Amino acid sequence: MAGRLLTSTSIPKRNAPVREVRESLGPILEASTRVRRGTVPIVSLRGELDIAGADAFGDLVLEVLFRHGPDVVIDASGLVFCDARGLGALVRCANEADQAGGRLTLVRPGRQVYRLIRLVGLDRLLSATAVPSPRRSRGSCSTMSTDPC
Repeated sequence: MAGRLLTSTSIPKRNAPVREVRESLGPILEASTRVRRGTVPIVSLRGELDIAGADAFGDLVLEVLFRHGPDVVIDASGLVFCDARGLGALVRCANEADQAGGRLTLVRPGRQVYRLIRLVGLDRLLSATAVPSPRRSRGSCSTMSTDPC
């Protein structure tokens, strides 16, 4: 698997071991994979999903899919940028999950990433969901963003 392993921990919780692995997937992309028996694995992203890290990201998600699948959740709350190669990696992983009888679900993308995914029509393929922002007393926020105003 591409990338440099940063940490690996096993944390007991509710009598089910949780395994969390953090990896550097490129110069500006880090992923954290959280697996707990009986639940859908979660891959959390932080940074930019671009040409530099797209292949390593795709390989990581496919490995998680094959080991723990067929469903995988991608937590995109820490993703600040995604280019065409990043979108291609997401599509590749979503297609693999679909062929395995599962689903790739993208949750909590930031405003810019969510707009891009909707603009190119991938929100349905990726089961992309945005989480409403908390309301603030000053100004207004987009209801499709996780970013504070």
